[in-house]
Amino acid sequence: AQETVRSFINHAINRMIETEHPAVIAKEDLTFVKEKGVKSDNSRFARKMRKRLNSWTKGQLDERIEYLSSKNSIETHDVNPAYTSQYCPICGQHFEERYGSHHELTKCKKCGEMNANIAAAKNILSRLTDEEITLYTPYKRVKEILASR
Repeated sequence: AQETVRSFINHAINRMIETEHPAVIAKEDLTFVKEKGVKSDNSRFARKMRKRLNSWTKGQLDERIEYLSSKNSIETHDVNPAYTSQYCPICGQHFEERYGSHHELTKCKKCGEMNANIAAAKNILSRLTDEEITLYTPYKRVKEILASR
């Protein structure tokens, strides 16, 4: 199973590098834990096992991104992930709710429906140049900053 995951991760990252040719990759700090309130699909596993699987996959993903980026002379930067999937990347409004079979959809009052993962990716990219929200800004302060914009 680990080799299958590693192979999938390598293939996906290599494909992204080949098609996008990025000079820089912004990525969220992958040391966080599961989002509160989102039911996990893997509830058949014991809590301890879910935690192990979760941390292993995130660690693998982070390590592979770092390795393959370095191999291809691409800079990587970790950014603060707090609230990236909860605010509209276009207008900055707080999303009301997430829905869909995997909580992947969300709706902005001004901009309409969008994929929360794509919104998060755009917000992660914008954090590269955000002078107020740094990697180590506490999540409560991040929320205050976002609410004031």
